[in-house]
Amino acid sequence: MEEQYTYEYELIDITFEYEYELLEDAVGLVREDEPINDADTTQIEYDADGIPMGNTQEDKLIRREKIHTFIQQWRAEHRDDPRIFNNNLQEFIKVNQVFMLESVLHSAIRYQSTKAIMRMEEVMANAIKIGEMKVKESNSNQKPFQQMLVMRYSDEELGDVKVTVGVRKRTLEKVQYGITVPSPDVPFIDNSMRAKKKTKPKNRKKRPK
Repeated sequence: MEEQYTYEYELIDITFEYEYELLEDAVGLVREDEPINDADTTQIEYDADGIPMGNTQEDKLIRREKIHTFIQQWRAEHRDDPRIFNNNLQEFIKVNQVFMLESVLHSAIRYQSTKAIMRMEEVMANAIKIGEMKVKESNSNQKPFQQMLVMRYSDEELGDVKVTVGVRKRTLEKVQYGITVPSPDVPFIDNSMRAKKKTKPKNRKKRPK
């Protein structure tokens, strides 16, 4: 049985606390306290795939709905084996609940991140590991993991995509955690969260008596 994940998310002065069950049961992920004005939707600019390209609240809410639907359908189609093989790690990465939740909450914020989610099989298969991060103790969604792997996938259309993978405690199973396209001024790895590399103790030569 998979863990249940929760997250607090702030979107334009509105703070929500989500549980995974809410995301599963929600229709379009639009709640009564965050309506989309029909008049405003006519001003939204969509790309050829029907993804809103702007930065308004309505754009982000619609992208959240599209991400949720996309990952939910993918998981249903791959119910028997919800994993993608990564060529760099030479390991499978599992796609589970926490990835859907984190993607709905974070990837929907930027248009490019949403596009990366729609190409997740390609992104996850070809991302290259660039570093490791410590688990954020304040984030309950990262509790099952002993560390986070940071990977990068570079693409002409998407730019540099950040792929975050959790490493489970004990089993060391790789679990997809997040896919985003950070702003150019945002570093891929926060130096304060870098995992320290384990160094072997140097063999000290004994002084002759």
